[in-house]
Parts: sequence; structure tokens; C-alpha cells
Amino acid sequence: MFGLNGKTVKHHFMGVYGKVVQIRELVEVLDNVFDSFHKVNSISKTMLGPRKPSAKKLDRLR
Repeated sequence: MFGLNGKTVKHHFMGVYGKVVQIRELVEVLDNVFDSFHKVNSISKTMLGPRKPSAKKLDRLR
């Protein structure tokens, strides 16, 4: 059996806390990336206008 002391417990929880902070930062970066994709998509839709259906889609609609 191993002994627990305050130093090892504190070291363990500081490591866990550090990983939680890294995960939060990663989630924030991913959120910003997806927001950017959404903004670019909105801008491109306004610039290009409505899309015309392709020939395959027109055949399916008939």
C-alpha cells in the first residue's frame, strides 16, 4: 500500500486542474472556429445568392 501525503495529493489535483483548463481552452477555440465557419457560410450565401438545383435534383423532382 502506498502512503498519501498532502504534497502528492496537491500535485495530483493541480495536474487535473491543468488538464481541465486545457480542455476549456480547446472547447473555446473550437467554438470560435465553428462560429467563423458559420459567418463565412452566411457571407458566401449573401454574395452568391440562392443556389440553382442540379440536373439530378431536377430529375428527381419530376
